[in-house]
Amino acid sequence: MSEGERTIILRGRESIGEEELERGAARSVITEEEGRKVLKIRWTTGKTSAGRLFGKYGREGRPDFFRLLFGAITGSLRENLGDDKGLEEFNRIRDSKNFKDSVQKIFDEMKRWFFDDVVPKHKLEPGDIFVITTELTLDLESGELFWNKDKTEVVYWVRSDRVFEKCKELGVSVEVEEVERMREKIESLSKELESLKSKYEQLVKEKKDIEHERDTLKIEVDTLKLENERLRGENEELKRQIEEFKRKLEELRRIIS
Repeated sequence: MSEGERTIILRGRESIGEEELERGAARSVITEEEGRKVLKIRWTTGKTSAGRLFGKYGREGRPDFFRLLFGAITGSLRENLGDDKGLEEFNRIRDSKNFKDSVQKIFDEMKRWFFDDVVPKHKLEPGDIFVITTELTLDLESGELFWNKDKTEVVYWVRSDRVFEKCKELGVSVEVEEVERMREKIESLSKELESLKSKYEQLVKEKKDIEHERDTLKIEVDTLKLENERLRGENEELKRQIEEFKRKLEELRRIIS
C-alpha cells in the first residue's frame, strides 16, 4: 500500500477506502429476492455530523440525509441500468407513494437509532464527525425502500482531548505521556493550520485588491482609448479644414492675379 492510502476495517466485516469515508459512496447490484427484482445498495454517507445529516445544518437548512440518499439511489440505478434508463427509473420510483413513505420511515428509524443507541454508546457530542455505512434494498416494482439495521455501522473520529479516555474504555494500553505528546502535536498542527488559513485569507484579499486595481486600470485605459479616438477625429477634422482653407486661398490668389 502506497503512502497516503489507508483502509479502515469495520469490525472485520468489510473495508472502506479513504475516499469513500471522505466523500461517501454507493456499491450496488440488481438481484432477485423471493421473485422480486431488487436493487441492493451498500451506502456510505461520507463524513458528516448529526446536525448536518439529521438536522437543520445540512445544505439549504435541510437534513443532508435525503440529498445523500437520493444521490446514492440515482447513482446506483444509472450504474446498473445506464444513465438514461437509470434516471428514468428513479423518476418513476421517486413519485410513488411506497417510495416516499418508506424513505420517511427510514429517516425516522435511523435518526432514532442514532440518537438512542449510537450517541450514548460511543458518547458522541454535538459536532462530532462520523460516517454511517449501511445496506438498503429497493424493490424496483413497488418502489418500497428497506433499511437493514443489522448491517449498519458507524465510524467516528475521537477528539484529541478524549483519546486517553477512549483508549481506557477500549482497554488499550497507552502512556499518558504519549497521549500528551499526540495532543501537543495536534494543537501545534492546528495552530499551523490557522496560520496558513490566515495567510491564505490575506492572499485572497490581496488578490481581490489586485483584481480591483486591474479593473480600475482597464477602465482608465479604455477611457484613454476613447479620448484618443476623439482627439484623432478632431485632428482629422482640423486637417480637413486646413486643406479647405488652402484650397480657398489658392482660388483667391488666382482671382487676384
